[in-house]
Amino acid sequence: MALIAKIDPPLDIAENGVAQIHARPYKKAVIQTGEEVFIWTAEQSGGHGLAAHGIVQTATIKSFANKGGQGEHKELVLDIKIVANAPLRALAIDQIAPHRDSEDAAPEAALGKNLYKHALNKITSIESETADFVRSHFKEQ
Repeated sequence: MALIAKIDPPLDIAENGVAQIHARPYKKAVIQTGEEVFIWTAEQSGGHGLAAHGIVQTATIKSFANKGGQGEHKELVLDIKIVANAPLRALAIDQIAPHRDSEDAAPEAALGKNLYKHALNKITSIESETADFVRSHFKEQ
């Protein structure tokens, strides 16, 4: 099953083509090495929506100090080998917004529900039909 991660921009890709993102699993998402992942950069934070397509290389849980006080929290840190660092056709929140409350089974509806319900730095599984729809934005039409 494919994944989609909604992150705070920018998406920094190292010279070796690997991006590291921090995300918290949402709704029992299971993240495994070799799994396909789409990266969405939040537009309200200066992102562009669908930003990259990659493969999970490593997934580890690390502890980080809380920014707003004492203590620490755990985050999933993913190293993702980027196979496409920009879609050929844009996919942004305004394109899926009209579908977010739809009971339709269309991929736009599922994607809208996932992205609108997600806080930043979350990752979740997406169904194969939704993954096909997102993946199509990286292919020539």
